[in-house]
Amino acid sequence: MSKQDASTVSSTPLTPVTIESVTQELHKAFQLFNNTWFDSKLPVPAITIQSNGHKRLSMGWCSVNPVWGTKDGSQQMYEINLSAEFLADDFFEVMDTLLHEMVHLYHLVNNIQDTSRKGTYHNKKFRDKCLDIGFEYADPKPDKKHGYSFARIGQPLKDKIVAMDINAETFVIARRGFRYLRAVEDGATPEEASAAGNAYGPSETTSNSIKWVCPTCNMAVRSYKKEVNIICGECNEKFVKS
Repeated sequence: MSKQDASTVSSTPLTPVTIESVTQELHKAFQLFNNTWFDSKLPVPAITIQSNGHKRLSMGWCSVNPVWGTKDGSQQMYEINLSAEFLADDFFEVMDTLLHEMVHLYHLVNNIQDTSRKGTYHNKKFRDKCLDIGFEYADPKPDKKHGYSFARIGQPLKDKIVAMDINAETFVIARRGFRYLRAVEDGATPEEASAAGNAYGPSETTSNSIKWVCPTCNMAVRSYKKEVNIICGECNEKFVKS
């Protein structure tokens, strides 16, 4: 998907863009998606923007339990996080991540088991909800080990998102990524580090990257190496190529 695709969603940028305005737009997108594909029944989560770490490329995650709440327990919230390094990468990638985590949240709150084999195999429950929303699979057959884990939003779903009142131009700021930070640590000036590429995330080099996914919690990372050996710190599962 191209940057040009994302730019057609809105022509009115927010000035200046702040983390608060990005968070507000994510909550707006969540509510629109909730109304459209989840019958407005998903509980509002704590939508956070956190760094994915110095050397990690996690795009987002959904907590498996309500990890936010009041002291007396009267209010409890799951957490959906969008990684700070990827917010300016591509609008539809951000929406893909948000929707994907909402599918997991839907299954969590409805006590629907969408995985088996200790969480490694994404079953037909997961697939059916993804297909109902508009996700697509490059291969209709399930992966022998991971099932229907690797769903991606298709063009019809992109068109529906474009028609919604979501300002794509809000997603133009991001935290400087690990390559920028590593270059600075190696003695480069901020200008030199930015020129080295990947200052805020994969950006225009995304097409050369490979997406890897934890088969249990669906946390996603990107790598510019063809082979990696990454273990999810939460699930102790090896990431697989998406």
